[in-house]
Amino acid sequence: MQSNALIQSDISTLRSEEVDVPREEILRTVLAITLDPTTAARCAGWPADAPVTRWPSTLYRLVARAAIGSPRVWRRCARAVDRALATMVAQYEHHADADLANAFVEGREFLSGDELAALLWCLIRKRSSVGDLSAERRGPELQIVAARRLNQPN
Repeated sequence: MQSNALIQSDISTLRSEEVDVPREEILRTVLAITLDPTTAARCAGWPADAPVTRWPSTLYRLVARAAIGSPRVWRRCARAVDRALATMVAQYEHHADADLANAFVEGREFLSGDELAALLWCLIRKRSSVGDLSAERRGPELQIVAARRLNQPN
């Protein structure tokens, strides 16, 4: 019984602490899932053989940062992600943010990485504070799902 009280206390503490994963981090995750390094570099306006393409974590972080700061880069990234996730984005793009968040939570164990990325993308592509907040909460969850799936045999 005391253990349950400790768990409830920990959960309450987590609820009161805001998860701070900025839009840039969510976009980096979506880009890494959906775009190959050459396409990502092209979105930023870099040549396919830019030195950063050899370091994917850096590449996707820099492209996401550039997209957040530049409407032109954002539009290029948006077109590329929309093309890469076309059928999944079409399935989710007209849903309310709350519905997208629920679909993410309910489907995180069986939806593909692309489907989960599409849900996050639909939350942040509108660039609304409500969608961003919801995506910021789901971003770390997607990272956990991806890490768990890497450890599962095919």
